[in-house]
Amino acid sequence: MPGIVIAEADLNSLYQLAATHNADYRAALANTEAEREELTKARAMFYPKVQLGLLKGRGNTDRTTQTTLGAVNSELDYSLENYSLSVRQPLYNKETLAMYGGAKSYVSAQESLLEQETAKLILKLVSVYLETLYAQDRVTVQARKLEAVSQQLQQAEQRYTRGSGTVVEVSEAQSNLDVAKVEHLQANNDLQASQQSLQILTGSTHVLSAELLVDGLNQLSPAEHPLETWLALARQHHPELAAAYQNIEVAKKDVEKKQAGHYPTLDLVGVRSYSQNDSNNTLGSRFDTTTLALQMNVPLFAGGYVSANVRQSASRLTASEETMTAKLREVEFNVRKYYQSLHAQQQSVTAYQQAVQSARVALDGTQKGFLAGFKTNHEVLEAQQKLFNNQLALTKAYYSLISDWVNLQFSSGLLSLDTLNRVSQLFMTK
Repeated sequence: MPGIVIAEADLNSLYQLAATHNADYRAALANTEAEREELTKARAMFYPKVQLGLLKGRGNTDRTTQTTLGAVNSELDYSLENYSLSVRQPLYNKETLAMYGGAKSYVSAQESLLEQETAKLILKLVSVYLETLYAQDRVTVQARKLEAVSQQLQQAEQRYTRGSGTVVEVSEAQSNLDVAKVEHLQANNDLQASQQSLQILTGSTHVLSAELLVDGLNQLSPAEHPLETWLALARQHHPELAAAYQNIEVAKKDVEKKQAGHYPTLDLVGVRSYSQNDSNNTLGSRFDTTTLALQMNVPLFAGGYVSANVRQSASRLTASEETMTAKLREVEFNVRKYYQSLHAQQQSVTAYQQAVQSARVALDGTQKGFLAGFKTNHEVLEAQQKLFNNQLALTKAYYSLISDWVNLQFSSGLLSLDTLNRVSQLFMTK
């Protein structure tokens, strides 16, 4: 089904669309909502259990009674009734306490994972947004390149017609034009693919019309914090680390739950019942009973089942701790990687800015030399190609710098809508 067409869209509006359209994110929201009920289920075990029992029917009994005169047979036909209302209030159950603590930690872990899914959605949106903008810039540059190569071919053909050019020069210009056409076609295909990715993510078709405010890139610096501070922030804020920690707590509570198999339970039980002829032993009798009692169950021996459960849960606790260690190493690796990459991208931007400036100067000089007869058409074309390539490389460096900064925020557990807003402010709608 075709999506909604929006003439202009910034990152903030795109996020609102993605949050309501993206199936993976909506599934994460629904799953988290479902998992929250685990806490309600665990809490329910502390409340009284009330049960109503109703039985009404008829019975028929053939009875044989031994007397001094011998066996006497009789047939009884009777109605039977049994009504009961029972209330059981748990007073002490170590297993229930452990299950409740585990449920709280489990739900906390799911909430942290939902935070991670939100951060992933933001990261993916920024990535697709930057890819689309770069693809648009690439199409623009390739179009300019195609126009320049076409002019070079026309000039070569004119010189050949006047006798001042060669067939080789014309053939070379034609070859360059063919290559430029292929590159322009490929750039358009890549742009369509990026636009389709954006449509899949947000459910809408967008015409991105944004200009990068280059001066704003100075704010995206890893020097905002030293590396050790970034690592400390990641340990403190990364949602997956928080979830891994909560999973350890879940495993600890599971050990306690299994150990509870050795502990007694204590319940307060109240029963109100009425029965009539409800068994062969009570024929012709009616009972109206109210009981209130404390019931204690003390486990004595289960063949080693409880001990095996405890050992099993202890091993799972160890596995959870190792998973936490692995996740911490992964997070720290990513923080270091994007911290260093961001430094490198800053240097790349500076280098490519200088390269573009130098290429412009070189192209201007080559064009003047060509008009004066000192430079060839081929040299002018090479100078143009170098300028176009450097411009594309600079544009890619700009977007890579933004991407690395966002990834550093993501790896540190700081990626949020505030971060998205900061990135959005780097672009001005044309």
